[in-house]
Amino acid sequence: MDYFSDEFLAYLELKQDMLFHKIPEENILYYIDESLNIGANFAAKKQSKDIFTLCQESDIQIKEEKHDGVFFKVQMRAQFESDRKGNHKVYLYEKSIAQLAKANQLGLKEMKKIILAHEFFHYLEEKSDDQVYDHFAPIESAKILGFSQKAHIRRTSEVAANAFAKCLLKLKHLPSYYDYHYLLSTKQLSTQEIEEEYAQFTSLKRMQINS
Repeated sequence: MDYFSDEFLAYLELKQDMLFHKIPEENILYYIDESLNIGANFAAKKQSKDIFTLCQESDIQIKEEKHDGVFFKVQMRAQFESDRKGNHKVYLYEKSIAQLAKANQLGLKEMKKIILAHEFFHYLEEKSDDQVYDHFAPIESAKILGFSQKAHIRRTSEVAANAFAKCLLKLKHLPSYYDYHYLLSTKQLSTQEIEEEYAQFTSLKRMQINS
């Protein structure tokens, strides 16, 4: 059983969106496939595959922080920021990245490349003024007094960023694989939980094929 196919990892990413439950079931696989394609297409346009060179050429400052990356009980590996003057920075939280690298038996520099490539996609997305979520029709997020409020599924951007990093660096899996392997190895997530998610995903795919 392939728990870590691109489609399944993208599904798990998409499920983290607060509005995931609002997406019609028949559209979920389209959201996944289109987001993956967008990220892959961005990577295909890059002549250089060295992420440090790409950041240097784009005047992106890389700030390596000793902070553990925990903010309000949420652990972060990195963060991309742009200020009003047009300066771009990527903060890499070394302690958090080192934990991830160790759990996946990868070198620290290699893991930094993977995370940096993910963040570089967000820079490209911002620079092009072409947000991934704008490729999808907004969905109704709420209805108040007869008025419909609509919003976008913003996690599509994260799916695309993972696809970009995978294609740029020629990885075997989407980068989120390393996060799930870390969570499983540290017992923060059980194999049973993954299996249950996978069963839901395969059921969704089966429904799509039979419809």
